Formats: sequence, structure tokens, C-alpha cells
Amino acid sequence: MRRALVSLPEGVWKIIDEQLRGEMGDKDSEIIRNIVIAFLTQQGYFACQSVNEKIETVDTIISSLAEILEEKGQLNYAELEARIGNKIAKQ
Repeated sequence: MRRALVSLPEGVWKIIDEQLRGEMGDKDSEIIRNIVIAFLTQQGYFACQSVNEKIETVDTIISSLAEILEEKGQLNYAELEARIGNKIAKQ
């Protein structure tokens, strides 16, 4: 994973702090990462990926969402894995 130092105008930080924190993550880096992923997905940049790359991207997005929900006490990751296993077994 690569890292990048990003400077953002105060107006952007205000939106992050007042509207996105808690919705798209709790930490600054988490929110910015999710914004970038959402934008690239919306613009169709992931459409040219191989199937394995698409699966990896979706896995990263779902894992990030699960981490956020678990940190907020709204999800038990073990229960999520069990439910996924049950649904896969029924297919």
C-alpha cells in the first residue's frame, strides 16, 4: 500500500469534520481513502480491472466498512463471517 501526504483547503476539512466523519470513517486518512475509492468507482475506473482486481477492490471496501461498523459497536465480525458462510453454503 502506498501513502501520500495530502493538503486540503479548510473548506474541505469543514465538510469532512461536519458531514463525513462517522459516515465515511472516523480517521482523516480513512475518510479521504473512502472518498477517493468512491469517486474512482463512480467514474468507472475500476471497470477495466481484471476479475481478481475487482474482487480485491470489493473486499477492501467491504473490509473497511466492516471495520468502521465494528469500531462503532454495530457489527460483530465473527457473526458477519458466519452469516456469509451460511449464505454461501445455501447457494
